[in-house]
Amino acid sequence: MDRNVVNVMNRLIRLDLTAIRSYEQAIEGAKSVEIRERLTEFMADHHRHVRDLEVMVVAFGGKPAKRRGLMGPFIEGFTAVLAMGNRTALLAMRTNEALTNRTYAAALRRPLPEGVRALIASNYADERRHLAWIKEARRVRV
Repeated sequence: MDRNVVNVMNRLIRLDLTAIRSYEQAIEGAKSVEIRERLTEFMADHHRHVRDLEVMVVAFGGKPAKRRGLMGPFIEGFTAVLAMGNRTALLAMRTNEALTNRTYAAALRRPLPEGVRALIASNYADERRHLAWIKEARRVRV
């Protein structure tokens, strides 16, 4: 087992588990059907990230993380406080997606086997798309 590679993937699993909970809170707080639908799509991406990363962790002989990271409760609390309407739900998710983007980018700077790198790069592309839409929605829709 390559512990470093498994650790990188488990860190991303924990991050995606936190993102899922944050999306649930933001969806609850958003008033616009369009925003709720889009955030629901993004949350589904995070669910897929977790599933795909879990499979890869097992393939590398590791045990997938099952809990959010230490920052999870803080991030979720931040989202719960802010996500009370369209504008604030998007603000909270912009902050959360910026963190997710930074974490995925940092993972890609690590030496990784090609299959792991490809999966993380694909997930990172989703994260960049999420953040771009959220920024645009804040600018145009709110």
